[in-house]
Amino acid sequence: MQRITAVLLAATAVGGWLTPSAAQKASRVTGYRAASYAPSVDRRALQIVAEALPARVSWSTAHLTRLPARVSWTPSHSALASAFLVTLMIDAAQTRQLARQGWVGFRESNPLLGERPSVGRVNSYTTLAGLGVLGAAAVAPPRLRPWLLGAAIAVQALTIGSSVRQGLPIRFP
Repeated sequence: MQRITAVLLAATAVGGWLTPSAAQKASRVTGYRAASYAPSVDRRALQIVAEALPARVSWSTAHLTRLPARVSWTPSHSALASAFLVTLMIDAAQTRQLARQGWVGFRESNPLLGERPSVGRVNSYTTLAGLGVLGAAAVAPPRLRPWLLGAAIAVQALTIGSSVRQGLPIRFP
C-alpha cells in the first residue's frame, strides 16, 4: 500500500511540472465551452492568479538531442541481448524460488540484493539489471556492444551454473 501511495504522489508531483497539453490550451480559448450549461468564468480573475503562481521547473533535453535518432543493432547484437535476457530470467526464477521457500540452507551472493531478499526485491533488481545492461549496450559503440553483452551473459551463466551445482533446477519464468 505504501508503494501505491508513493507512486501516486510521484505522479502528482511530476504532473504539476509538466506544461499544459494542446487540449488544455484549447479549452482556455474564450469562445470554447465544454457544455452549454457551464457557468461563465471571469477571465481577469484567472489571469491574476496565473501570474501569481511561481515559475514552473523546466529541464533541458539538449543532451538527448545529441544522441543518435536510432540505435543500429546488428542481428548478432540482438541475439546476444536476447541470450542475456534469457539467462537473466533463469537466474531470477531460481532466486525467486529460494525466496518463496524461505532461503533454507541458502543465501544470496549478490551484495546488492542482501543475504535473503524478498520476491519483490528480486523482481525489482531483475528489472533494473536488465534495463541497465541493455541501456548501456544501446549507448555503447557498436564495436564494444558484443563484448559488453558477452560479459553480461558470462556473469549470468556462471551464476546459473553455481546455482545448479548447489541443487537448484533451471526454471523458466
